[in-house]
Amino acid sequence: MKTFFRLSGLMILSSFIFLACQKETSFEKGNSRASVGSLSVDTSGNCLGAVIGGTYYKDSTLTAAHYVDVSVKVDTVGAYTIITDTVNGYYFKASGTFTATGTQVIRLTAGGKPLSTGTDIFTVIYNFSFCQFPVTVNAPAGGSSAFTVTCTGATPAGTYTVGTALTSGNTITLSVNVTAIGTWSVTTAPAVNGIIFAGTGTFTNTGTQTIQLNASGTPTAAGVHTFTVTGGTGTCTFQVTTTSVPAVPDYFPRTAFSNWSYDYDGDPDDSVLIYVIQPTVLKNGNTYNVFMYNDGYSPIDTFGYYRRSGPDYFEWGDLSYGLLDDPVRGEFIFLKDNQTVNATWNSQQFTGDYTDGMGNTFAVTLRWKMTILQQNGSVSVTPASGITTNYTNVIEVKQELEQLVGTAWSSVGYFRNYYSRDKGLMKQDFYNNTGGLESEGSVKRFVVY
Repeated sequence: MKTFFRLSGLMILSSFIFLACQKETSFEKGNSRASVGSLSVDTSGNCLGAVIGGTYYKDSTLTAAHYVDVSVKVDTVGAYTIITDTVNGYYFKASGTFTATGTQVIRLTAGGKPLSTGTDIFTVIYNFSFCQFPVTVNAPAGGSSAFTVTCTGATPAGTYTVGTALTSGNTITLSVNVTAIGTWSVTTAPAVNGIIFAGTGTFTNTGTQTIQLNASGTPTAAGVHTFTVTGGTGTCTFQVTTTSVPAVPDYFPRTAFSNWSYDYDGDPDDSVLIYVIQPTVLKNGNTYNVFMYNDGYSPIDTFGYYRRSGPDYFEWGDLSYGLLDDPVRGEFIFLKDNQTVNATWNSQQFTGDYTDGMGNTFAVTLRWKMTILQQNGSVSVTPASGITTNYTNVIEVKQELEQLVGTAWSSVGYFRNYYSRDKGLMKQDFYNNTGGLESEGSVKRFVVY
């Protein structure tokens, strides 16, 4: 199931069969004036000019000496909060007030404690913009080695394909001449073509030997790309060839850094940014892309986990989207791109308690029913700007929440989702159980990588 308008926060279903619900309002606005601006980003999604401060060790608590400096272009003065996601047990954050416009450098101070060695990729968020930077975590301090690294004859292992996340099979083996034993750390950061090679370890002997660096990330473009190795004395370079894959229509892109902004009910102040981060997650043996959520006011949060298998698009998470008292977690198909008009399928049934505003608790059984309303159709989208855009190659899906009453299924409410080929969700309308339009959302801008 795919919906950018969560039932629990953005649009509460207006009526359950077993009780009346009151529609809630999205995005409660604060009283303080927020600044307006954007992060400085290069063409690969990296934070332009980011400077990492401090040395990071596994299991060592971070201090004010650990930070990242990022560049911000301020358009309107006011309060700001700039944060990253939490990766490997630590994060970066800064807050304050911009008193002048223009490009400024802001220091985000680290918090937490790295849990393991390696290279971590952080996503910085500010005012509907985001970028990424890497941080290398070293083995616990205890003496550093001395060595010289060379790239002669180095050939990357594994395959590198545009849009395909790298795995443990993607490595590079380099030759080193060790002159003093101790810990070592080698990396190719910052990312090139969405890829970083990195490794850490300990030399227990001197002399010529090899080290292995593990690749991470998702390639963004086909071609031959050059990586510069840093670590020890001197630097060297090696090349990686990334291939493209035949174009396969994708109605719900999940590539890293892709992002979509939506307006609700024609209100320019009622909007949200949904974006894909580079790291993935593993659930029940399946790899999911992670979508994040930012409305500019509430804390940034994980929006959901999504994957695709052939013509089927899956979501993993709370099947009730917060309607029930406790989450009921699982996976189901929210879109099939090979079905004809009027084709239907159902999610698994899920049961849980619902407590109303009077404190009454009901046990309910629910499911989602999907119906194809258009295949290769079109939709006109008009966001708050008033500029209408017509999108073609659209699959329209009716996504209906049903409740089991006795032995029959009854409608609680439904969405009409419009997915455009290679663009994603362009429009979403929400209707109550009597067919009345409750709210609508329209894409105002999007970037698919």
